[in-house]
Amino acid sequence: MRIRTTVTTVLLLAATATACTGGGSGTTGAGASGPSGAEALTLGTGAHWKDVDGDGSHISATTTAVSYTQPAEGVRLPTNLADFPDSEWAVLEVRTCADADSTNVIVAQSPWTLRLKDGTEVKPLGLKGYGVPAPAYPVSAGTVRPGGCLRGKITFGVAEGSRPDSIVYDVQRRPAVTWSVPRA
Repeated sequence: MRIRTTVTTVLLLAATATACTGGGSGTTGAGASGPSGAEALTLGTGAHWKDVDGDGSHISATTTAVSYTQPAEGVRLPTNLADFPDSEWAVLEVRTCADADSTNVIVAQSPWTLRLKDGTEVKPLGLKGYGVPAPAYPVSAGTVRPGGCLRGKITFGVAEGSRPDSIVYDVQRRPAVTWSVPRA
């Protein structure tokens, strides 16, 4: 697990540095919120954001947590990949649509987190390919071209019997956005 944690940390740093290295103007739109207690969005509702890319160009998109499934069918991974001894798999489907006047938007799994009621945060496995539901959202450095969209699935290992209260999308230097997870 130490290797997976280290790889995830490196990918998070790389994706954050690549995706948005300028002084961003943050998330806009009704209902956009952070984990600070503001109202969370419902699944399927997009959060529009704007930023300035590392070269000073305009970058903007709408990011959406589309759906959440737990327990997830079709995940064929060793249970020791999860951070919990008694775990089950969960799948989050997300979509990012770049604005037509934006430069390329770089996306990754690393800004996505599940947050449990007790404050525990669960990071994505950061995997794609055999054993992970397809289409997988890019692990790191996926590109969404201006006017285009990218949709995919992110796999998490959660403690059996637990369920997150929220999904958090948190890119450095932008306000975090949360979506509430409906009870099963």
